[in-house]
Amino acid sequence: MKTRGAIATVGTFDGFHRGHRDLMQRLAAEALHRDLRPLAVTFDRHPLAAVGDGSRAPALLSPRFALKEMIGRCGVGETLFLHFTPRMAAMTAEDFMRMLRRDYDIRALLMGFNNTLGSERSTSPEFYVEAGRRAGVDVIFAPQLVDSETGVTPASTLLRRLVTEGDMDAFSRYAGHPYEISGPVVHGLRNGHRLGFPTLNIAVGKSTLLPAPGVYAARVAIDGGNPLPAVVNVGSNPTVAPGRPLTVEVHVPGRDLGERYGSEAIVAFVSRIRDERRFDSFAELSDAIAADSATALRILADTHGDTAD
Repeated sequence: MKTRGAIATVGTFDGFHRGHRDLMQRLAAEALHRDLRPLAVTFDRHPLAAVGDGSRAPALLSPRFALKEMIGRCGVGETLFLHFTPRMAAMTAEDFMRMLRRDYDIRALLMGFNNTLGSERSTSPEFYVEAGRRAGVDVIFAPQLVDSETGVTPASTLLRRLVTEGDMDAFSRYAGHPYEISGPVVHGLRNGHRLGFPTLNIAVGKSTLLPAPGVYAARVAIDGGNPLPAVVNVGSNPTVAPGRPLTVEVHVPGRDLGERYGSEAIVAFVSRIRDERRFDSFAELSDAIAADSATALRILADTHGDTAD
């Protein structure tokens, strides 16, 4: 039996925000209407990583390996990861669509309202419709998704700015989920243990986009376990070890998780509590951590993890 052709949407889908989910849901509905397979086409890295020396590529908001599952939740069962190369970057929109039609039997293409394809980087819908006609691909466009209360359109560039500003509440609003980082538990200075607030030190990769230095209410899951309420410090420990590089330290109020070195931790940032600051004594620091822990528990009691529709 001949496999049905596909209708696809193409993008990096970094951070997989509300706009991406809306696009995937529309893709699934359009596929049903046209009796085609819904297919998400994305890349193994940010396209800018293949341009020049790759230095223009931004840090990714979410790991590539997690994307297929998030897309699947929207009713799109197939995700195609293309290896983005300088040769692909040089393709025209028409050439790219011809490749999609020839190699993957993509007969229709759903584009986001600000989506661009090809080396021309055109923003004209008419341009893509005509290029698709010549390539044998029917090009249609999804409407712009706008937050009904703020009038803001979710976008990956917006989410990156919110992370660097530490605005985790706004990130969750437009992404539909908290910002997450992951990494192994590593050895620290054990100052938290000495103060009575044991912490887990999380090592993150150089490409990980860290939130602005400060103290956050968060949830942490260790080795795939249930998320636990936590208070997280992103900073350089100016009171106990000034001059150190930025670290991520996680304290679970009321619990000592023991030595979990090598365990994999996922930290979901929910809300920013305060800036990082230097205290005049360990006693002041201890009082601040206790207050931060209480604040974090209050915040987390009022939230329920993923805020996706």
